[in-house]
Amino acid sequence: MSSPLGRWWKKFRDTCRYLSASLAIVLVKRKLKRRPQDWSLWLTLGRLYAIGYQWPQAIDSLKRARKLNPQSEVIAQVLADAKEKARQNGAWPPARKAKEK
Repeated sequence: MSSPLGRWWKKFRDTCRYLSASLAIVLVKRKLKRRPQDWSLWLTLGRLYAIGYQWPQAIDSLKRARKLNPQSEVIAQVLADAKEKARQNGAWPPARKAKEK
């Protein structure tokens, strides 16, 4: 069994990681306003969203990166990994919308 200090440290570390990713997301999105065709920024944004378990946003960002650079095996692998982790967390595939009558 881990010590109270060890549990506290893990929770603190995870919180810092999430807050750092959140700040980085804001900064990357600012850059994307100036350079929306930069696939590497979309890849970075997708990875940052994945850190925060924001699977739909991560997958959307990675799909955008893939569209801008379809030959990249790195993007393909990161996208596949994000989809698999999202499936494991019950966040993928997205629920289908009911058809309107």
